[in-house]
Amino acid sequence: MLYNKPMKQVDKSKTTSNLKFNDDYSQKIVDVSKTINRRLKVSLIVIILVFSIIWLNIYSIQIVRQDEFTDKLITYTSSFQSVASPRGEIYDRNGNILVTNSERLSIVYFPPQGISDQSEWELALAFSKHFTVDTSILNARDLKDLYIIKYSDQASAKISKSEWNDYYSGKLNDDDIYQMKLDRISELEYNQFTDLDKASYIVKTAMQTSPANNLKIIKENCTLEEVSYLVEHNEDYKGFDVRIFYDRSYPNNDLLRTLLGNVTTNKQGLISEKLEYYLALGYERNASIGKSGIELMYENLLKGENSLYSIQYNPNTSLASFIETYKGTKGQDLTLSFDMDLQLKVEEIVKKYLLIAKEDKYRRDLEKMYVVVMNPKTGDVLSLVGMKNDKGVFYNDPVSTYTEALAPGSSIKGSIVYMGLNEGVIKPGEYISDVAIKIKDTPLKKSWRYLGTVNDLTALSMSSNVFMFHVAMRLAKAKYTFDGPLDIPARTFTIVREYMSQFGLGTLTGLDVPNEALGYYGTSTLAGHILDMVIGQYDTFTPIQLAQYISTIANNGTRVKPRILLEAKQSNTDIVTYQNPVTVLSVLSNSKALLRVQSGFRLCVTSGICTIYNTLPVAVAAKTGTAEVPYFVKGKVVESANHIVVTYAPYDNPVIAMSCAAPNSWTDVSRPNICTYVTKEIYAYYFSKK
Repeated sequence: MLYNKPMKQVDKSKTTSNLKFNDDYSQKIVDVSKTINRRLKVSLIVIILVFSIIWLNIYSIQIVRQDEFTDKLITYTSSFQSVASPRGEIYDRNGNILVTNSERLSIVYFPPQGISDQSEWELALAFSKHFTVDTSILNARDLKDLYIIKYSDQASAKISKSEWNDYYSGKLNDDDIYQMKLDRISELEYNQFTDLDKASYIVKTAMQTSPANNLKIIKENCTLEEVSYLVEHNEDYKGFDVRIFYDRSYPNNDLLRTLLGNVTTNKQGLISEKLEYYLALGYERNASIGKSGIELMYENLLKGENSLYSIQYNPNTSLASFIETYKGTKGQDLTLSFDMDLQLKVEEIVKKYLLIAKEDKYRRDLEKMYVVVMNPKTGDVLSLVGMKNDKGVFYNDPVSTYTEALAPGSSIKGSIVYMGLNEGVIKPGEYISDVAIKIKDTPLKKSWRYLGTVNDLTALSMSSNVFMFHVAMRLAKAKYTFDGPLDIPARTFTIVREYMSQFGLGTLTGLDVPNEALGYYGTSTLAGHILDMVIGQYDTFTPIQLAQYISTIANNGTRVKPRILLEAKQSNTDIVTYQNPVTVLSVLSNSKALLRVQSGFRLCVTSGICTIYNTLPVAVAAKTGTAEVPYFVKGKVVESANHIVVTYAPYDNPVIAMSCAAPNSWTDVSRPNICTYVTKEIYAYYFSKK
């Protein structure tokens, strides 16, 4: 029987919901697809750009910059040899040569490629047979080293089996074993070598000198005959060649020698204390460099620019050839402030008076004398003399004028008068009695003789000590009573030293040399020592400081830095590459007080204790000094004194200023100031010539 089934009812809400879900899902699929497509496109673009950049770089390296990178490859894979150029020459202010260069022929060695140690020994032996080698330089230790090399089995046999076991177990190291071998080689064993053995060892050692890729100097100062022989037989001495090196030469022998300084040899090379410094500047380890004086001070100007050679080996002979890749330049030439003729004359005058002094039994200890001659306006050092008489042998050590100090005596009183006037503790023209000073429990302090009443000018011209004592006591606001205690604040010492330093005393002058000395500062602050200080009997100063002091007075209070170098020039040209300028360090503020000091120094010449200069054709200003410096000889106190003079001329327009110091100028009995005679003769020569 047929019948109809009832139809299933559909939930429309569920149908609508499913359709909505399907639509959202489809939309998400579409969105993801778009995102993937977009990212893929971006990735493809980035990849294309990266490969484009890489391709462009490859093109640039291989095509555009091929030559540049080829050169770099050659540079990085090649060996180079640096060869020093000559140092610059040194002249005086008038163009006279002080230091030049001389050629030195040397035989050098550069190892052929792949050469064995045995082959080098054979070369060393062959060389020693035909060239003279100084074997006297070898000592016992060198000969023991040679024994260990030549007789290695015998040397090893000196180590016991138990000691070798200790070595293999780590209880002993290589140095320990080597030292045992050295200790056990007898004198008879190491003295068995022939002169040829010794010479070969010296040559072989030189052939192995570090660094490996540098020319080794085998024999220096070769004769033309030796060089000719090597050139003619070069096939027998593979790796050996001839090179020209340069030594410093001094046409005027010892003139200013210690000041000009020295350079190291190629064997000495760089100074060990500054090894890292010079290596950082590009120096070779075996480079010749300035090690003292002007050579050291101006090393950066004097050194030449090295030539550079590319080392290339011949594949057939294994020998190295040197191809110049950069041509070096000679160092710069220096012009110094010295006047060579004046320097020679000053040395001659000083020698003369040191010889005269030896004829005076009261000058028996006068064995040295210092003289500094300067231009007070520019600071140019015209002459430096530190002459010493060593048992009749004279030698000048100009370095001592700025490294050795001495008590200056009354020569520094100009700075004390200036201080008193500037501080207002004395007035211009004010008179003070020259009566001796007595502090409790100390000896009487007085002038060299009683001078009556003196003012600031006559105190300088007649060299009153008492006047300076009163300046110091007034500065300290001390209450003085005869034979009573004296209270001096410690700061007074500081004030006095500050004034002295304004003139250049007790401070570095700035002279362009290495190792300038400062002098000695007394450490005691007892009242009596401030009185000693203001008359130059306490602190010590160098002759160059005394020269700067008098130059400051001569230059109207302008303290100028003394200078030795004037300028540097490109070698063999007039092209100035460096100028050392006139440098003002300070200026005294009280021109009226300074004028009183200048007038006092002039009065010393016209009517004071410096009248020796009155016969000169120029007006001179001067101040003398005598510093008592007793010393002990065989337990006995010997009374001695330094003689000092500071002076300048002409008075109205100074062009020359001098300091002269003669330590131990007289003993037991006072003698005339020898420095006045010396400086007078220098003036006579200078102004007759100029």
